[in-house]
Amino acid sequence: MGGLLKKHDLEDRKEGAREGKTRTRGTRDHFSGSIRCVKSKPAVYTVKPAITWPGGKTRLLKQILPNIPSHNCYVEPFAGGLAVLLAKPRSKFEVLNDLNGDLVTFYRCVRFHSDTLLTELEFVLNSRKEFFDFADQPGLTDIQRAARWFFRNRNCFRGANLGTFGTSPEGGASSGSRSSRLESIRQLNVRLDRVVVENLDWQRCMDLYDRRETFFFCDPPYTGCQAGMYAAWTIADVQRFRERLDRLKGKWIVTLNDAPEIRRIFSDCSVSVIERAKGITQAKEKTYRELVIIPRQAERSPERRDS
Repeated sequence: MGGLLKKHDLEDRKEGAREGKTRTRGTRDHFSGSIRCVKSKPAVYTVKPAITWPGGKTRLLKQILPNIPSHNCYVEPFAGGLAVLLAKPRSKFEVLNDLNGDLVTFYRCVRFHSDTLLTELEFVLNSRKEFFDFADQPGLTDIQRAARWFFRNRNCFRGANLGTFGTSPEGGASSGSRSSRLESIRQLNVRLDRVVVENLDWQRCMDLYDRRETFFFCDPPYTGCQAGMYAAWTIADVQRFRERLDRLKGKWIVTLNDAPEIRRIFSDCSVSVIERAKGITQAKEKTYRELVIIPRQAERSPERRDS
């Protein structure tokens, strides 16, 4: 009987991680020998981003996650690498959106066609020739385009330039583990279950999903950035963005680069300043500042884990 309990407990844990539900497991009373059921906390199935994305928020999770308010609907209008979505507990309804068509095609194929995508990548080596062959022929089908874009993203220079094969005497992106990258797709497929994938302008995305129980995590392009994967915003863009935030029914958190004009635009908000290593090389002697911006009236209660 003990072996059966362990097997069922393992299956229940796996299902709980997939669905984010409260688990019920059996435990043996050592005095009476009877079995009783106890409820444990909901499982949080967290995975690391499968892609490399300039401006990813993995290093800011400690500042962002505790400030996510209660909500039913979670929306990322600027999805990028999905560091925040992948690190937080499941919400009742989740939406990822990005204007980058290649990025969205990849997420859509991971969500709905992961087995075929993995087959397409299974025998592709981390080679310079295949890297540039894929640049010349990005693919004819969505599966091919997603696979070749992913291959180039993970083998270019820190995901910032798809035209540069990332290698150096110290290793570089092209020396990364193929098996680990394929496993990251499998894990991402599990986490994206029931997540809606959109390819909209950020304003249209907000219009569609704005409700009182919606929370938007917004990581728009920084001003003056040279990411290569997306165009930098201007201060005028930030001003228009702030005006749209003011009309939202839902709640929000924004991350942006530190600049006097941006601080002025969000002067009525709670602003946390985080200093980080600057540039692709992450050299310690070169730093820059990022802002985590929260409206002062925002609710600070823990995230709702409805599933």
